[in-house]
Amino acid sequence: MPNQTTSEDGESTSVADTVKNLFKKNKKIIIGGSAALVVAASVFISLAKEQDVTEDFVPFPAPVAGDQKRQSPSLHTVREHQRRTKDGTITIPPYVRGGSTA
Repeated sequence: MPNQTTSEDGESTSVADTVKNLFKKNKKIIIGGSAALVVAASVFISLAKEQDVTEDFVPFPAPVAGDQKRQSPSLHTVREHQRRTKDGTITIPPYVRGGSTA
């Protein structure tokens, strides 16, 4: 029968009997682990309730008025750095960016 296994003393036992025996042997560990899981979940839920994430959440930045233009970033120098490409690593020399183009 597929739902029966052989025990140490040669007698066949069902899966349900095996589970019952494992629970009897490890009852304290199972109950302790379950209790720890419940405590951890309740702490997590209480911390999540204390944080009001929706108050400061802004899904999109405020739209820019029609007469306002986007401000350019300030003039700054980008340091030398390395960039990985599919052909290997290349070195990018320092350069200046930002500032007004007009």
